[in-house]
Amino acid sequence: MEIFSKILTSVDINKGLEIPHDRCDDVLAGLQITGQRKDILLPKPVFKKGWLEFARDSNLAAGTTITFYKEIDQATGAQYKIRVR
Repeated sequence: MEIFSKILTSVDINKGLEIPHDRCDDVLAGLQITGQRKDILLPKPVFKKGWLEFARDSNLAAGTTITFYKEIDQATGAQYKIRVR
């Protein structure tokens, strides 16, 4: 199941993969985020850990299209994957 597709920018390559605003609920669904203050506006979610290495090792560049998707495996559960085009 596709969660989002995105044409990468130089920010995505060098700083972290920014999740499109209209897909944040799909990406963050199931995560329990807790805190004591309810009035704090959180910044746009960004994948960083592992992403920069993945981008470098995959020779990704601005203008490359990626698709972030989920596969359900009966034995192992949900697996999130990235397809590079």
